[in-house]
Amino acid sequence: MASTEKTPLNASSTSEDASSSAAGPNYLKLSAIVTLMLAIGTGLAFATLYIDGNKLTYESKILGLKAQDLQWLYLALVVLGRMISIVNFIPTVYKSHLKGNIRSNPFFFQTDDTKKTMVLFQEDGTNGMYNRSNRSVQHMVENFGAFLASIGPVGYIFPKQTFGVVTVFSLGRILHQKGYTKGYGSHALGFVLATLSILIMEGLALITFLKAEEIIA
Repeated sequence: MASTEKTPLNASSTSEDASSSAAGPNYLKLSAIVTLMLAIGTGLAFATLYIDGNKLTYESKILGLKAQDLQWLYLALVVLGRMISIVNFIPTVYKSHLKGNIRSNPFFFQTDDTKKTMVLFQEDGTNGMYNRSNRSVQHMVENFGAFLASIGPVGYIFPKQTFGVVTVFSLGRILHQKGYTKGYGSHALGFVLATLSILIMEGLALITFLKAEEIIA
């Protein structure tokens, strides 16, 4: 099935001259964006704690972490997660200077001859579906490093919440891939579920740190 995101390809628009004119990323703005995203995830994480209501159990575990100064491990997971978000945002800075399928196709190639012909992912038919389903896998790998690293530590403090978040994340990734095979845009629900799951996991890690440091009650 053909992708719905085709844009006329202009090889000259991806030349070295065009790319060199692109403004560099605004790291301050990107930091603000990923911090806002974390705030949303932390708010949702708080909501899961109120639903569970098992406050005495997780607070006793947090006290045990504090006695060993392990709360910093949880803050490290948050920092790792936000760094991954920033580096994944960086390529979007240059999108306005490019033409072609720059969503499901993250790379530009060219032939090694005098013509320097642009080579892109095939978008139509079964080959296009295969390419986009693999792009979904690549997208998952690009984003879930801190999520995987958090399952054990966060799961120790908040086992029920972690189970729920991992379940939603898994569902989201399946829906993301299934939708992506149909074309760009059909993956939106899966993307939202997976992204929120990552943010909630980081929010739970941040809550652990803040409670251990007695910044929040």
